[in-house]
Amino acid sequence: MSLLAVALLILIALLVGVLVGWLIWALRERAEEEEGEGEPKKVPDHFDEATLATSLSVRLAGRPADGSAPLAGASPNKAVWVEGGDEVLVHLDSTAVRILDKTLLVSVDLESDQTGRTPLVVALALGGSGDPAGLIATTDALPRGNGLLAARWGRVLQNAVWSSMLGLAQDHATERAKSPAGISAVPGRLSLQAGLPLQVTSGLGGRS
Repeated sequence: MSLLAVALLILIALLVGVLVGWLIWALRERAEEEEGEGEPKKVPDHFDEATLATSLSVRLAGRPADGSAPLAGASPNKAVWVEGGDEVLVHLDSTAVRILDKTLLVSVDLESDQTGRTPLVVALALGGSGDPAGLIATTDALPRGNGLLAARWGRVLQNAVWSSMLGLAQDHATERAKSPAGISAVPGRLSLQAGLPLQVTSGLGGRS
């Protein structure tokens, strides 16, 4: 048998091995998906504005200042954020969202002695359904709203909102034994994507 024939046989054997391996992986993935289809998911694939606002308000409450775990089933209407000796009252029940094309707007009422109660609006630019931007979003230098309140608490609110979104994405993927892959927005609907474990860069950039 010539060397060329031997090489062809080896190549064919390798291709068959790769194909068989891919088929085994695909069948296993499908079996896992079908097995989990009947299990209710705590974090859905898609959110409308009302359900997303509710989910974010719970996550924005954060953890108690003493480091203890939040009470099970508790959904507080208000929370006090403390930073650098300053405090602000966060009206969690005021959380509202607008989901636009590639844009998420999150409004939360904050209250301080200097400003009273007033909303700040965080704008996040995300990917669309056809071009998900992974776990990356851009935002304004500061949220929209009262300048004094935004200057002191704007970045804190932006980070809290984005951390809440990443938490949703992580919990969504974990329920499916996958890794978070993306967050996308189309008018009226925000979607979470999960995929096979990959090294994904995540961050919250700024835009002026």
